[in-house]
Amino acid sequence: MASYLNPPLKTRAGPFFSQHMQFQRKEGKTKTKKAQKKAKLKFWHIFFYLLLIGGIFYFVQKSYLFLISWDNLEVEDMIIVCRNPVVKEEIQQNLENINWGNILLLDIEHLQEALTAHRWVKEVRIRKILPSTLKIEIKDRTPLALLKRENLYLIDEEGIHLEKIESIAKLDLPLLVDSNNFQKDYKEKLKLAWECLRSLSPSEKEQLEVLDLSEYENITVQLKKKKTKLILGNDNFSQKLKTFQNYSAKLGKFGYLEYVDLRFPDRFIIKPEKNPYKARIPKPKKEAN
Repeated sequence: MASYLNPPLKTRAGPFFSQHMQFQRKEGKTKTKKAQKKAKLKFWHIFFYLLLIGGIFYFVQKSYLFLISWDNLEVEDMIIVCRNPVVKEEIQQNLENINWGNILLLDIEHLQEALTAHRWVKEVRIRKILPSTLKIEIKDRTPLALLKRENLYLIDEEGIHLEKIESIAKLDLPLLVDSNNFQKDYKEKLKLAWECLRSLSPSEKEQLEVLDLSEYENITVQLKKKKTKLILGNDNFSQKLKTFQNYSAKLGKFGYLEYVDLRFPDRFIIKPEKNPYKARIPKPKKEAN
């Protein structure tokens, strides 16, 4: 006779699950929500709100007119911050006789554009300090080299002509030259020159006298104590200079060299001067009759 060892849940649970469960509400009356009536907007409400808004606008207008005509808000003081004392003094002289008027009406963007037009000014920050002070912070341009372009000019990283120079005797800066006076590829040649200068150590920079950028993507340098031109190409500038210095004693056996080409690894291409003593032996003076 068959028997069930694991009877179903309904049989095991007893009569509780055999009956249907019924849910009933609690005894008593149920509460019902009454529909709320919407408030009607009357004419005096509209009139009140319009009067309030008009009063606010009138107050703002009167306050604004008072502030822009208040004597205490007239610009009287000016603080100029600049690390270059010459530029600071020049800017101060240009601005001191201007009547700036009310500080709230001052157009800062227009003033910034006017100041950045100065050749030595790179960036300008202007801040209004109430009630009557302007603070002008100027970041001046830094001269990095001398440029030979019909005349001599001090230039910064962007190639801006800062000053026309008559003599380079007192300026310890490298001279950038070009056989075509930088009429073509000016920005590209300057970029290569800055890459060369950044790669050199301070002691190596001090040895440089001339950077010749006549050829595209090629730098030829001339050292202060040696007139031999060093053709460096467009990379590994510091390493090539060190290589030349290490072998300069051995290269001395070839006499005076017009140039040394260092563009190719593990080799030098040299060109001795044709007449090394021609420019060094003074000509005899003619005797007067």
